[in-house]
Amino acid sequence: MSLSTRFLVGTGAVVMVAGAVMLAQGDANKVMADMRQALGGEQRLAAVKSLSATGKSQRAVGETSMGGDYEMMVELPDKFFTKQVMAQTPMGALAIKNGFNGDALIQETEQPPQAGGMRMLISAGGASPNATPEEKAAAAQRQIAMSKQEFARMALGMFGQSVAGYALEYSYSGTAEAPDGKADIINVKGSADFAGKLFIDQKTHLPLMFTWMAKEPLVMNQSMGRPGGPATSQEERDKVMADLQARMKEAEANRKVVEYRMFYSDYQSVDGLHLPHTFQQAIGSNPTNEVTIEKYKVNPKIDPKRFETVK
Repeated sequence: MSLSTRFLVGTGAVVMVAGAVMLAQGDANKVMADMRQALGGEQRLAAVKSLSATGKSQRAVGETSMGGDYEMMVELPDKFFTKQVMAQTPMGALAIKNGFNGDALIQETEQPPQAGGMRMLISAGGASPNATPEEKAAAAQRQIAMSKQEFARMALGMFGQSVAGYALEYSYSGTAEAPDGKADIINVKGSADFAGKLFIDQKTHLPLMFTWMAKEPLVMNQSMGRPGGPATSQEERDKVMADLQARMKEAEANRKVVEYRMFYSDYQSVDGLHLPHTFQQAIGSNPTNEVTIEKYKVNPKIDPKRFETVK
């Protein structure tokens, strides 16, 4: 089944964001407390010091989807990463690891074995190879902020709250209605302009969806070459790079602010917790990514080397 088809299965009332939203008086603290109780209760949630998960991820690529193995590791309060296989090649898998360890970036690209059996691990900070130390530091800080926001969105679905490593504020916003039911809406705010709305099912008290506004993805398709063959001279390579940078600048200026959505579903009991086993993401109504968790481990012992940061 394709990602786009499975994305619509079982979402039910979570698509209620398209329905009427009624502003109403409500108690954010009570709604959040009821949610945490449904997720396992304050005592069990507070006892979580680490969490690991393995499964599969799929991403929408045009009309098809592609993906592979998925891994997530959390060590509270401030260590987190995900590792996703992005593509399979005849030589092996291409995987990307992203996250943070305190205020330091975790980011690696694991490439298939090269000729001679060597396996390459490429660290990256989101900056071009020719970037200055200051540009690389700024790019790393942006990547850390993005990783912490990703963790915060996932943590709301798993733990029903933020953690000490990334504080969030909550306020009641109103109620969303749909034929399948109602949901309380909680405004969520954090550092680095983090803001969004958390939808919580009024019957089950479980998180359903988190929505936020951000610029649409920047997508560039540009080969490093010239018509008729690759750019071989330094002058040709410089020209290609200058053209690419100009096109990126133009594309960046035309990016629109759109709605992003993260859906939480398939809650199952794990060591007394009620954890979502499916995370689905969309831009508007278009599915972009789906993670299916096959196994969680609560409070596993994690090798500190797994949280090694960018050098």
